Amino acid sequence: MFVSIDVACFIVSYMLACLIAGVDFALSFLILVGVKYLAMFLSSVYKIMFEYAGMRDFQKIALSLVACTLASVTLAAIIGIETALLNQMIVFSFVFDMVFVISVRIVYVRQTQTRMAQDDETEENEGGRSLRRIYTPRNKAADKARVMIVGKERAAADLIAEMQAGEGISRKPEIIIDDERSHDGDTLLGVEIATGRKEIRLRARQMKIDEIIVAKPYANKRQTAALLRECVKTRARISMLPLRRKGESGEATPAFTLAELREPTIKDLLGRDLPRVDHREIGDQLRGRVVLVTGGAGVYGAELCRRIIRYRPRRLVTLDIDEDGLEMLTAELARYRTAETEFRAIVANVRDAVMMRRVFNAFRPHIVFHAAELKQIPLAQIFPRETFLTNVVGLKTTCDLAAEYTADKFILCSTVRASAPMSVFAECKRAAELYITEKNEKSQTVYAAVRFPNLIEGRGNVIALFEKQLEQGGPLTLTDKDILRRFISAEEAALLTVLASAKAKGGEIFEAGPGEAMSISDLAMSMIRLAGKMPGDDIAIENTQLRPGERLFDEVEARLSRGAEPGAEPIWLAEENSGMKLPHWHVIWSKDPNQMDDAAVMEVLRLIFPTYKMRTAENMTRGERIEDE
Repeated sequence: MFVSIDVACFIVSYMLACLIAGVDFALSFLILVGVKYLAMFLSSVYKIMFEYAGMRDFQKIALSLVACTLASVTLAAIIGIETALLNQMIVFSFVFDMVFVISVRIVYVRQTQTRMAQDDETEENEGGRSLRRIYTPRNKAADKARVMIVGKERAAADLIAEMQAGEGISRKPEIIIDDERSHDGDTLLGVEIATGRKEIRLRARQMKIDEIIVAKPYANKRQTAALLRECVKTRARISMLPLRRKGESGEATPAFTLAELREPTIKDLLGRDLPRVDHREIGDQLRGRVVLVTGGAGVYGAELCRRIIRYRPRRLVTLDIDEDGLEMLTAELARYRTAETEFRAIVANVRDAVMMRRVFNAFRPHIVFHAAELKQIPLAQIFPRETFLTNVVGLKTTCDLAAEYTADKFILCSTVRASAPMSVFAECKRAAELYITEKNEKSQTVYAAVRFPNLIEGRGNVIALFEKQLEQGGPLTLTDKDILRRFISAEEAALLTVLASAKAKGGEIFEAGPGEAMSISDLAMSMIRLAGKMPGDDIAIENTQLRPGERLFDEVEARLSRGAEPGAEPIWLAEENSGMKLPHWHVIWSKDPNQMDDAAVMEVLRLIFPTYKMRTAENMTRGERIEDE
């Protein structure tokens, strides 16, 4: 478009110059027009992104027009076009070139930015803002930090314009990185655009970049995570614009500012977009029903409550022994209370059969989500009795009451470690899965389980440990540099849980995820970089040994390595969903579980899983290494 317009402008300029000078327009002037276009092309002005044109871009055009005039005069002298060498012809053609070429681009900038903004500003105000951006002088402070911008859309243009206007006094934009190959070598507000994520590390090293700004607020979480994984491989400080949703047509679209920048978190690095699910299917199951969530004060249980209440159940009841967590959740969900939706929080322990019966008798839930568990693997390994009472006895109590009070569905929230249990925690969760599978065959209640990898927001996982160690200045401790873990957000886990409840027909063990995989050593270095520090220089990393019950790889990783890729659905049936029976159940409950000690619990686990190597607190040490099969 600009090529055609510029050629037309050059022709009209010569015509007007000939009219003023009183000479005839000759066809030989078309040769000079071609020379002018060639000079413009060599000046790279057609690589400028004029949606966000700035002062530097228009300065570049003005200089290229000067070069055009000199080139045309030189050629006219060489080939003998005497008319074109008249002073009046040179001056007026140059003036008209400058007026026409720049005016066309200013009009284009104003119209384009007005269309892109789609906010409550009038066209006049929008054009004024564009002109102020164009003609605002740059602050030329020599001590500015060298900045790389990732992204080339309006967000990047707003940030660059603010820096060039002097408001970002400590920053100077040096390079833009984007994925779109067609813009390689173009300029945005005078800043060069390079394409390809690999350019992030290369240009950061070559140009000695001090800060990388990820300016892609409308990108999805997976795209943002991929960009951040490249950024953490540099030595530059990292910041990003918060993610936004694109406004509907007619809604205000506020400008992006440097004040919005924030440091990325590990959740951004491991980010995944929520899967697409049929919310009508889920809503039809939950709307107008009574739903019970055990363990509702935990990270996962609380997120599950947030997800469920959006579908407008008649009553949502949650219980936990953490009264502080319940109080915070009650205050948070108060805004969802309506005449049709009630929320109740109860302080209770799933191991207390008397209290659990009172809860079921009072509320008679239609759907039960059992998220209560003791889940810290090293502690579970040292205190098997407590783990067994919560994860198995508590599950049995709640499960039996669901059948007794004719609940429609019972969903157990399990773990991927139950697939091939190698710890007390995993074996207790596997025993719970086997129990509900058998219970499903003897009850009208539909029983199912859902397995998840590690939660990003978990309060006691490795991410939380690293965050605490970073606050203390390090070092970050790795139990083994070869450990690989998969992570999923609590929001995604909660969504997939309610999806599984809608799909459950009875006896299924679903798996959700598989989550984003990352080695613990990479995770540690990435978290240090996200904190603006350098691994080894600012924060040390120390290697220890695997803790009791800990393993190098989760079973989901082993299956993926064998080529057992999950299907297209966000949840799928587990390989172990084959009707395995729980052995020796009558022996397990031959005596009161509350009277069992650690040794008795370990003996029970040996009966259920004969291949399990019996361990007690006396023969376990923190440095004990438990190898994968």
